[in-house]
Amino acid sequence: MSLSDLPEISRVQRECYNESILESVDSFSAKLSASPDFCFMAVQGDLVVGYVVSLPWVFGEIPDLDGAEYLVPSNADSLCIHDMAVTPSARKVGAAKQMLNTVLDSAKHRGYKRIFLVAIQGASSYWMRHGFKAVHVGESLKRDLSAYGEEAVCMAKTED
Repeated sequence: MSLSDLPEISRVQRECYNESILESVDSFSAKLSASPDFCFMAVQGDLVVGYVVSLPWVFGEIPDLDGAEYLVPSNADSLCIHDMAVTPSARKVGAAKQMLNTVLDSAKHRGYKRIFLVAIQGASSYWMRHGFKAVHVGESLKRDLSAYGEEAVCMAKTED
């Protein structure tokens, strides 16, 4: 993924999410600039049909939704899949699985054994099928999760 792809990434996001949790192109730019090695997209022909944005992060904290600046913490111990979306028309062709495998391989290659994310809009069942489990969160993280919507669930997976 590159900065020139962000208008298409924004289009995919609008196709997939409720307006209340949409992030700006500037926020995507900040995440991509902070962690270009963990941001990928899926393309069918010439059309972007999905993306995944991930950042090395500290487990137990979550990156701000629609933040203006992201700095990878020097004590990052995990990889956070901040956002993964696939257009409805491309959901049955394996784009999500391919992007997830790419992220997991990249995390493993760089020594991150724990991957975590915030499942939104009822997606926790999808993530459970891929080995993620809901994690207990404290009051501070619960407040941070509220920005992601009522159904937001913090989930994690540990790779061998």
